[in-house]
Amino acid sequence: MTEEQQERRLVIFEMLIALFERAYILVYEDHMSAHTQRLWRTWDDYMRYWCRRQDFRAALPMLIEGEDADFSRYILAVLANEMAKS
Repeated sequence: MTEEQQERRLVIFEMLIALFERAYILVYEDHMSAHTQRLWRTWDDYMRYWCRRQDFRAALPMLIEGEDADFSRYILAVLANEMAKS
């Protein structure tokens, strides 16, 4: 990849983290109704998809710097779970 392509990929990753964090803050609850669980599973599936990508995994520690602490713990747990599957 060219330097410009790498920069664009990083911007996309940053936007994804912003979306994931926002979804976590707005939707995630410890005790969810059936409707909320349905909404959350969609976001969780999407996060898991991205955590399976090597390039996203490599950038994740830098991407979550300064993000919500609960969200950071959650996505790192998702990452660990996905890594254990492979």
